[in-house]
Amino acid sequence: MARIDNLNDFKNQTSTITSFSHAYLFNVNSLDKALPYIKEFAKMIVIDDLVNEDEAIDIAYKIDHDEFDDLYIVNPNTIGINTEEINKLMNYMQTKSVRNNGKRVYIIFGFERLSRDVSNKMLKFLEEPNENIYALLMTENFEKILPTIVSRCQVLNFTFPTDDVNIEIVDKMKEFLSNLIDKKKKMIAYEYDYFYEAIQDRVTFYQYFEVIEQIISESLNSVYSFKNKENYVCGELLDYPTNTIINILDITNRLKCLIKGNINLNLLIDRYIIEVTEELVLCKE
Repeated sequence: MARIDNLNDFKNQTSTITSFSHAYLFNVNSLDKALPYIKEFAKMIVIDDLVNEDEAIDIAYKIDHDEFDDLYIVNPNTIGINTEEINKLMNYMQTKSVRNNGKRVYIIFGFERLSRDVSNKMLKFLEEPNENIYALLMTENFEKILPTIVSRCQVLNFTFPTDDVNIEIVDKMKEFLSNLIDKKKKMIAYEYDYFYEAIQDRVTFYQYFEVIEQIISESLNSVYSFKNKENYVCGELLDYPTNTIINILDITNRLKCLIKGNINLNLLIDRYIIEVTEELVLCKE
């Protein structure tokens, strides 16, 4: 695998590509680390032959901020990618771009998580590519991809440096979730103790929610015996149905996205605790 430490490394590794294939399979060691670079690759494809510099700048900005209509991202964030999600993707890709002869790109996270039936459906889609449609498929488990899929893609292998785990924050957020799940602490105000330092800085607060998100994701993976980081698994979550865990993950992801806005962080904690508690109560009904 080619090691990528920064954007310049990535551009150097991909600078030899002068003609883009309709499908790429990115074999990486971290999906989260890879995403900004894969989006950069999407930019390269879309603006490759544009002569209007202002349009190219506008497209690059929209891709960076997930506002570009001709980029479709499938991110499971759960146990897999179902047929409905793939059907939505295919239907969307079969509509025409609002731009004349505009190139359209779709990115699929964790491609190895597709079931065999869904993989076969994707295979047919890859075998008969429409003009100006490009697939960027991402996997951390290359060996689980069907050989027939691999044979229809250009394979690019990249490894990204992973951050050291801050065990103190992980343990703190696991304890927060455990107390929330077990209702050991009755008052919402007590939960601020877990976020006292983070709440002073929006970036740090966002990182805390990223840790919570990973704890839930790894706990969910543990249920299905996927490769996971055991030090992230919250045992109390394993007592609940997978649909409940998935819903809590969705709540976490949705509220995490609000942190970078102007939302009051104290209110966001209240909202998070209330919504998760409601989900847990609903599960028991």
